[in-house]
Amino acid sequence: MLTELRQPEAPRKGVAMVMVIGLVAIMMPIIFMLSRIGGSQTQLAVKYHENLVAETVAFSGSNAGLSRLQGNIRGYQDLPDETSGEDKFSLNLRPTGAGFFGQTMYFLLTRARIKTHNYIMMAEAEQFKPEPAPPVLVISRDYWNTVEPYEISLMADVLSMQNYRGMELLRLEETRTFERKSTEQQYKIEMSGKKSSLPAPLQTDWDAMVTALVSEKLSE
Repeated sequence: MLTELRQPEAPRKGVAMVMVIGLVAIMMPIIFMLSRIGGSQTQLAVKYHENLVAETVAFSGSNAGLSRLQGNIRGYQDLPDETSGEDKFSLNLRPTGAGFFGQTMYFLLTRARIKTHNYIMMAEAEQFKPEPAPPVLVISRDYWNTVEPYEISLMADVLSMQNYRGMELLRLEETRTFERKSTEQQYKIEMSGKKSSLPAPLQTDWDAMVTALVSEKLSE
């Protein structure tokens, strides 16, 4: 009698075992996929963090270079192993000439490396003379830097900015070439001819501005 009552339990155990095996078979790929997604996000977070640290260290190096110029340290300076906290950067200051007011022109270059990430920053700087003692006036402008977009959707914008900057540099080089190749009279006639296309407020003072431009014109 007892044997007859226990016989139905065997099929139930078989069904439970099949359900457990089925759940395991379904859940294992899902768990694996979620773990891969989590690992990928972690890798991206680490990558962005390292790139941001490299950018910050390079920016610190740029500020250090400007501080040296403000302290009236002059001439070529090459500092390949400077520290910013626990990280290092290289700094190079190269004189490129003199400005209209007698200020010294520099190319300021800094570079930081964090593991596989390199970040480079370059700028133009002007170091004026002491009046009468440091800190001296320093003006920086036209920064160029390594571009590493965080999202693929930014790539088009990055390329657009690079192309626009490239066209600006080409126009600048064309202008410099024109100034060097033309005589003062040719340059004055060319610049005076722009007067009619300028806004009215500029037309009033344009002749005086042309005179100043001619006096500052680049020569061979």
